[in-house]
Amino acid sequence: MRFLAAGGVNLDILGQPLCDLKLRDSNPGTVTLRAGGVCHNIALELVRQGHTVHLVTCLGSGPAGHLLENLCRDEGIDLSHSLCTSGAPGMYLCLHEHTGDMLCAVNDMRTLEALTPQEILDRLGKMPPADALVLDCNLREDTLCAAAAFARGRLPLFLDPVSTFKAPRCRRILRYLDILKPNRMEAEALTGFPNPADSARALVDLGVRRVFVSLGAEGVYYADASGGGLCPAVPLDFGTPLTGAGDALCGGILLAYLQRRSTAECAAHGVRCAARKLREAARQT
Repeated sequence: MRFLAAGGVNLDILGQPLCDLKLRDSNPGTVTLRAGGVCHNIALELVRQGHTVHLVTCLGSGPAGHLLENLCRDEGIDLSHSLCTSGAPGMYLCLHEHTGDMLCAVNDMRTLEALTPQEILDRLGKMPPADALVLDCNLREDTLCAAAAFARGRLPLFLDPVSTFKAPRCRRILRYLDILKPNRMEAEALTGFPNPADSARALVDLGVRRVFVSLGAEGVYYADASGGGLCPAVPLDFGTPLTGAGDALCGGILLAYLQRRSTAECAAHGVRCAARKLREAARQT
């Protein structure tokens, strides 16, 4: 299958201590530099499953921008429709606990301001036919609206809200979304309901056709116009880091949706993909 994607791509700088983190001190550990960003990570998951992804983003310039571009191309992601803007690319600085779970992060995605509504429409209009469009809320609100208008009636639309800070940017396009995949906090930010079942139903009432609220180790709460339910997570070994599960979950849900599976089946397939990704990552550590 072929996918179009538009959203965040950045350089990840990831730090992980070897033992319990000691605040306000220098901790021995590992520091990793890689390509990241929500839209990039979903695109990479789809590429790894054998599909083609054409990604629209802002790559920046200079050594950091060229490094990011080369990393993405080496992964097999098509960037021929992306912008090379002046200045640094998007950057993501993240500190993990020694277990691998995120402790805190800071992101700088200002370069994506250059991806205006006209820019996104010009690029999407020149891209080859595809099976779906993937968006994330790293994009400007007006750019999200333009991309959603482009997709309407043409191809299914999938969106990841990214964070509680950025999630409100998608409120105006909820009725255009075929799939929305927030986590518990993002769903609450969009609806005001802390309970995943309540927030998922509220999002369906606002026009989203299928909602999948990721709950980490608890699984996924799914909902559509006919109802909803909880799909439990696949049991994993105690202490298995959950980093990377969300990207695999998104890829699995989207592929199952395009295979015309039910909402419950999409959730189950996404959960299985996430578990497989985490087991593979655990074996490599």
